[in-house]
Amino acid sequence: MSSTRKSLVLGLAAVLALTGAGCGSGTEPSGSSETKAASSITVAVTSSPSADALSSLAKDFEQQTGIKVNIVQLTYDQISTKVLLAAGQSTAAYDVVQFDSPMYPALVSGGALADLSDYVKNSAKYDYSDFSPQVQDYAMFGDQIMSVPLSTEPYVLWSNTDLMTKAGVKPADTLDDYVANAAAFSKIGAYGSANAFGAQMSAYFWLQAVYMFGGTLTKPGTCESALDSPAVDAATKFYFDLLPTTPAMAVNGGDNEMASAFIQGDVGQVVTATGYYSIVADPTQSKVPNSFVMTVPPSGSSGRHTLMFGWLIGITANSSAKDEAWQFLEFALGKDSMDKLISLGAPPPARTSLLNSPNAKQAIPYLDVLINSSEVGVHLPYTPVMDEIITEVSAEISAAATDGSGAAGFLPKARQSVTSILADADTCL
Repeated sequence: MSSTRKSLVLGLAAVLALTGAGCGSGTEPSGSSETKAASSITVAVTSSPSADALSSLAKDFEQQTGIKVNIVQLTYDQISTKVLLAAGQSTAAYDVVQFDSPMYPALVSGGALADLSDYVKNSAKYDYSDFSPQVQDYAMFGDQIMSVPLSTEPYVLWSNTDLMTKAGVKPADTLDDYVANAAAFSKIGAYGSANAFGAQMSAYFWLQAVYMFGGTLTKPGTCESALDSPAVDAATKFYFDLLPTTPAMAVNGGDNEMASAFIQGDVGQVVTATGYYSIVADPTQSKVPNSFVMTVPPSGSSGRHTLMFGWLIGITANSSAKDEAWQFLEFALGKDSMDKLISLGAPPPARTSLLNSPNAKQAIPYLDVLINSSEVGVHLPYTPVMDEIITEVSAEISAAATDGSGAAGFLPKARQSVTSILADADTCL
């Protein structure tokens, strides 16, 4: 799974207009004793190991509760469009919906999601306290819990152990170490890094560098650009200085190409999502299934920071079966359900209690890294213009990498375009 996946579908503004929705925050959970219990719910999922696990758990849930779970498959590009259109109907097409974090602002502003705060905070079975504040914040929209984590996939450092032995280095603990390791890998004829410079998704990885250096995209609580800072200067220099030791596959691509380059066995290190573990560790796809280690990303002068991604899941605002929908989420994603979820092949949400589970540790060898990275993870601002920022900045990164202008050519344009795009934003949480 790609944590950044594909960019949001185009035309969400038109969809919002069709639904006639304003900047609502969904509805409160029903919880009414007068509400007749629903005999079925509809759960919208999109192709992923998480969706496969939910489909399997739905059968167990139906057998245990008698509530039928209808699974509807949506493609990634259909999620926002169909859910927003359904939000404008009197009868809900879906009761539960799986979605990606970049879709969050559109779904909330379109009135598509219910506020789950009461459900979540009052459920001992779910146990909200089992998540770190960073993971809790990832699933929140402002001060409301409009979703719960389905999976947690922070960016982590991947290092090739065979190449480290040859180069005489250890996994980078600091950003200076990362630069030094890249040089050491180059000396033995390997690629020092695999950052993306392609025109589609590379902005995510430049922003990862910005956050590792202690910078941010926006000033806290505002839609004002924060790219005019020494941290952003340093991160951008760091990023483009690694270009000469990056394989062409990554230079011309995004996250999938970064992972593809790493599994060829000639890349020393890369920072990307934990979700690629199944590919990197698969001997049928990877040349390094037993020759890599995952660690918390390198620290900068301001401490450790990494970007957090992963699937979210919520209940629709116009669902007439909110109680039953929550019952299903509680059943599938509650604290005591994690071993079952993991056994079905799903990357779990980063519950701290997983560290006490022998089954989880055996099934997820990188579990410590997942939990520790999540505890220093932050999400990019939840804003409707994020897709536009990623698209524009990625194109500018690609252009600067292609024409040789590098950091000096890229950063002024990025600052200007991000400031311009953010001027049209009314939400940046």
